[in-house]
Amino acid sequence: MKAKFPHFIYETEETRQLARILSLLIWVTLGTYALVLFTAVYYQDWKLVSVTLAGSVLLSVPYFLIKAGKLRASSFIFMLIVLCTVTFIATVGQGIHDLAIVTLPIIIVFAGLTLGRVLLRLCIGLTLAAVCWLTLGEEMGWFLTKPFDGDGSNWFYLAMVVAILLVSAIAVDLLATNIRVNMVRARQEIIQRKQAEDVLREQEVQYRNLADSGTALIWRAGTDKLCNYFNVPWLKFTGRTLEQEMGNGWAEGVHPDDFERCLNTYISAFDKHEAFEMDYRLRHSSGEYRWIQDLGTPNFKSNGEFMGYIGHCFDITERRQMEDLLRYQSCYDSMTGIYNRNYFEEELARFERGRDYPISILIADVDGLKNINDTMGHPMGDAVLKQAANVLQSVIRTGDVLARIGGDEFGALLPATDADTVEQIVTRIRERLAEHNAVNKELPVGLSLGAATAENNNLAGLFTLADQRMYADKSVHKSRVIPGSVS
Repeated sequence: MKAKFPHFIYETEETRQLARILSLLIWVTLGTYALVLFTAVYYQDWKLVSVTLAGSVLLSVPYFLIKAGKLRASSFIFMLIVLCTVTFIATVGQGIHDLAIVTLPIIIVFAGLTLGRVLLRLCIGLTLAAVCWLTLGEEMGWFLTKPFDGDGSNWFYLAMVVAILLVSAIAVDLLATNIRVNMVRARQEIIQRKQAEDVLREQEVQYRNLADSGTALIWRAGTDKLCNYFNVPWLKFTGRTLEQEMGNGWAEGVHPDDFERCLNTYISAFDKHEAFEMDYRLRHSSGEYRWIQDLGTPNFKSNGEFMGYIGHCFDITERRQMEDLLRYQSCYDSMTGIYNRNYFEEELARFERGRDYPISILIADVDGLKNINDTMGHPMGDAVLKQAANVLQSVIRTGDVLARIGGDEFGALLPATDADTVEQIVTRIRERLAEHNAVNKELPVGLSLGAATAENNNLAGLFTLADQRMYADKSVHKSRVIPGSVS
């Protein structure tokens, strides 16, 4: 079965065009060889017949290389075959010595169409060597040529000259066509590039308009980690110019306490080309520092090349203040300013898992608070609670946990405190309470106290025991419902 040659398999239009030109040159060369072969047979020059046939057969090699996609190898081999064939024809054949010397420069034109710079220079050198051989060889007696003689010799000369002129014309036409095609392609590429630049320029304008119309503070950094763009909202926020913020200038507005953390987060993410999120304080145009949430995203081209970062920042000062307030409210009692029951229970569980034994718990209850609320009003009752908290807080040590755990009840967790020490603390509370009441005789504070100590992790039972002892203490002076009648 006859094999079918594949179509041109070149990816770009330029290489496909060169493959078509080279194929056409091969067929034109075969036509020229056919004319030479006919002349050689007519004059019975069998050496010329052999050389021409060999050159014709060898032209199949570059043709098949074209079909295989080996354009560069095909071009160079084609030039070598033509150069060698013409040189041998002029050496062994008759009557075409001068015509061959004229033909050889056409090979350089062929080579210029299809070869790269290095191979073209090599081809020019080989052609010059062939010209020197044909010019000096006959004169030096290295070979002898015979002119065409007999009837029709002039016609054969005319046919050969016409063939050479036709080949030259085809080569020049191919060269001109290739130049025109390349010029048209270059013009189209220039137009397309200009259109693409216009589109990119328009997209850049739209992007900047979009970035400037929102509330987000937007920045952009290049691969050198230096910022090269800030939008209008950022500049309005900081009250600085674009020139002042460019590079590392923006970092001058970062709060000193946040600067190192901010810088480390930025550099670490940048080196890994990873997204990052961080909160830091940035100086506002008013001079105050406001909390900023910064979301940095690595920026890549469509081919995956890293371009730097784009960041979006939001003013989260109000949110941070709300979070701080909620965090405070979740841990502190709003009236007295000490910890609340929720925090007390969390610390109780933490101490139970810890190693700060012995641990003591102190329970304090305000005497007669209901009577104060009923007879003097809740504001006075609130004042008594605050004064009771102040008295307890003045005695409680650093590291202890004092909390309001009920309406009129306080609790204290005392780590690393044995029974003797907690009794001393109870005594100091009573002494401090007496001092307070001596100064505030119009609204004295009464407290019932109970304490218990645990050597192991049974703090739940310890709390119950301390509470029971507090009620036992309260029963001792149960009849004292008026604040100030403290024991």
